[in-house]
Amino acid sequence: MALFEVRRVLGQLNKMRKIAWNEAVNKLKKEGCDEKLAKDKLKIMINSFVIFPETLDPTGVFKKIEHILDVRDERMMAFIKDILPDIDHSKARNIENLIEATIALEQLYKIVQHYYLLSKRTDNIYLLLQLQMQLPLIIEQAKAYFSALNAFKSGIPIGDGIGALVASKILNEAENVKLEEVSKETVVGGINLEGRLVYVVKARGPGGAVGKPGEAVMKIIERNKDRKIKLIIMIDAAVKLEGEKLGEVVEGVGAAIGGVGVDKYKIEEIATRYNIPIYAIVIKESLLNAISIMRKEMYSSLNEAVKKVKTIILENSSPGDRIIVVGVGNTMGII
Repeated sequence: MALFEVRRVLGQLNKMRKIAWNEAVNKLKKEGCDEKLAKDKLKIMINSFVIFPETLDPTGVFKKIEHILDVRDERMMAFIKDILPDIDHSKARNIENLIEATIALEQLYKIVQHYYLLSKRTDNIYLLLQLQMQLPLIIEQAKAYFSALNAFKSGIPIGDGIGALVASKILNEAENVKLEEVSKETVVGGINLEGRLVYVVKARGPGGAVGKPGEAVMKIIERNKDRKIKLIIMIDAAVKLEGEKLGEVVEGVGAAIGGVGVDKYKIEEIATRYNIPIYAIVIKESLLNAISIMRKEMYSSLNEAVKKVKTIILENSSPGDRIIVVGVGNTMGII
């Protein structure tokens, strides 16, 4: 029975990865790439890997991780622009997201296949049962990446972009805001809120970028040494627990940002150095919601999240203070 169930899930994963492969190839062809070249380059990208730095000596490990991830990001974009030299940067980012989802589905299939074949070859029933117990979580993760294909292909906002969307709405409600690129693919705009100067940070859209919010926050704080930043407010999506409401907006404290931890570390480090409190606003969603087309419930939380940001600013600062608001998330389809 365990073998049958694993084989069934393996068949589902195989079907998903093949569809993802075809979607990626078709997207590259649609943008003007030769089919054979698209398949050859895509095969290289899908089989690529990342070796993370050694952590036995943790000194400077975040800088090493950031460096490795920067190299990978540049390599992925170079692959895309090599086969599509005239493509717009935002479209290139969306294609990169599509390829990332394809890579994730390929890896899930290979991992499940590996343990399935290993358990059969070694007649290890315990290994097989461990794999069987993980199947519900594995297939849920695979469905999340699979559902993301359409969003990435079409450049439609995804659930993970809700933090960036909140920041975008705050900026759009102000007048004559000039955006400055303060770090890689990350912009900041200064607005006036009842006498407070609020720096609003988000990744640059409408391509599927997450930017470098940690570096942006560090630069803004260093620029304002003469007038200390009063507080930092971060807005991001957060994985909800089963039974919690999709799109629920909640408040807390701390650096609300996911990923491998580089940006989180930078924000916590600089905030601690200058004794700046960090407030967090999160919008609850599942993993499936995070990387698929933004649901109505998430979009409906937008006004409430903006209101909470403004309330925290007004309650915890005075006229003349300076505040940083960071909208965390993927800016696909968000300007």
